Amino acid sequence: MLKICWIFLLLLLFAAGCAVGPDYTKPEVDAPVAFDKPIPQTTIVVAHWTEIYADPELIRLVRAARENNRSLAALYYRTLQARSFIDVEEAERLPQINSQVDYTWEENAEQFDVGTSGARERYGAALTPTWELDVFGRVERLVQAAQADAYAEQAAYEDLLLITETDVAINYFRLRALQREIFAVERSVETRRESLNIVNQRFQGGAVSELDVAQAESILAETEADLSQLLVERDVLIHAVAVLTGEFASSFKLRVEEIAGVPVNIPVGLPSELLQRRPDIREAEQRLIAANARIGVAEANLLPRITIGGDLGFAATDAVNWFNASSFFYSLGPKITIPIFQGGRLRAELSAVEFAQYEALEIYYQTVLEAFSDVENALSGWRHLSDQRQARQRAAAAAERAQTISLTQYRSGIIDFITVLDSERTALDAERRLAQVIGDEYENSVLLIRAIGGNW
Repeated sequence: MLKICWIFLLLLLFAAGCAVGPDYTKPEVDAPVAFDKPIPQTTIVVAHWTEIYADPELIRLVRAARENNRSLAALYYRTLQARSFIDVEEAERLPQINSQVDYTWEENAEQFDVGTSGARERYGAALTPTWELDVFGRVERLVQAAQADAYAEQAAYEDLLLITETDVAINYFRLRALQREIFAVERSVETRRESLNIVNQRFQGGAVSELDVAQAESILAETEADLSQLLVERDVLIHAVAVLTGEFASSFKLRVEEIAGVPVNIPVGLPSELLQRRPDIREAEQRLIAANARIGVAEANLLPRITIGGDLGFAATDAVNWFNASSFFYSLGPKITIPIFQGGRLRAELSAVEFAQYEALEIYYQTVLEAFSDVENALSGWRHLSDQRQARQRAAAAAERAQTISLTQYRSGIIDFITVLDSERTALDAERRLAQVIGDEYENSVLLIRAIGGNW
């Protein structure tokens, strides 16, 4: 009989590992051969993308966010949780051994007494080993799903890391662009104070009416109000950077210089490389792999489950003889559990995971589409913002000349003060718009880096 049992076990072990359920196949993506709006390609070798801007303050802030951001830290611990679940499922492959020690005191009723009377004690100690033979691959699919979940959480962490780092850079460049606006408005305040002095002198000399004085005072007050609003916006951006870097806004200090120059070209690479670069695409694919593996788990649940189990221990009616050789007992044998009627629960679970797999597939395709759209949007911005900046530079230079000429002509009495105010307003607007478009260019370059996955 024992020989037959061992032969049965060997046959089961030989059959084990035949996992049911669909094997994963990578979805086909008909990626374009080239991007629609390419930019001149350059070769840049850097350890981290922030180095292309050659800005030590930016590098410091991004490093601080990487090390101190609380949302990043929370998601990092989620990745560790997911890795732990791999070990949880891996443990299902191995025999499980539980121990039990028990003591029982009992006394039979007289009418059911069949030879024993009075009270008696029972002492027991046993090991209970169990081992599920993964004949249909249920455990194998559980492990595959857990591994894919862990890889997905790691990709989600890398995605949030990239978003956090680029958010720091975007806010930083917005700050620098805003600082250039602030400097322009501060210069305009000084210019308009000088204009007010000139108007007062001419009014006192009888050359102009009080209307010019009132207009000069009004435009100066408006400019001072604009400056105050810009300072509020600067504080809000600084506080946003503080939160991203894990610091309290009240104690956070940041040195901000006005923005200048233009960002360098980003090596975009080929469209086919985007599927490996983008962490959100990797995450979506791993979610798909996990959903695919869970179909195998659900299918295996419909099939018999075979477990080898038994007991090994000592049992006695008194403590003295508890661990004697005569008290030793053991048992060993297979157990087959066959689901016969579950009220449709197992079939419903299979349908649910199949629909989850369809959902994960659609999310994967949508993520890929959005990724390519992000790159194309950034490439479009790169080209058109460059043209816009050049036009803004010409407009700012011309407006500055017009402002100088108008003030000279006003002093000479050739033009009225309204013309001077218009030229000053135009010059300030042109300078502020130039600062904004330069900031937009830098921000767009960061968005392009995010769109291609943060590396090349």
